[in-house]
Amino acid sequence: MWAERFFIFTPDELFSVVIPLAVGTVVVNFAVGLFVASGIFLVLRKAKQGGGLHRLLWLAYWHVPGDLLRLKASPASHLRELAG
Repeated sequence: MWAERFFIFTPDELFSVVIPLAVGTVVVNFAVGLFVASGIFLVLRKAKQGGGLHRLLWLAYWHVPGDLLRLKASPASHLRELAG
């Protein structure tokens, strides 16, 4: 499956690089923004390796509080025993 790319980035990677770089440039300085953006990019690329965005959604389901995701089709992650 061919993914849409901007330069060498997929859209989610592009946002993960551009936003910290822009904020770092405006608030602190360019070098700090570049360092943070490259760190986020490498972590995101490593997390997507082998599973894509579905793996990131799976990780978010288990580690992010349920109030933030609000998934309707799945039970809360803190419920370990289900009736059935």
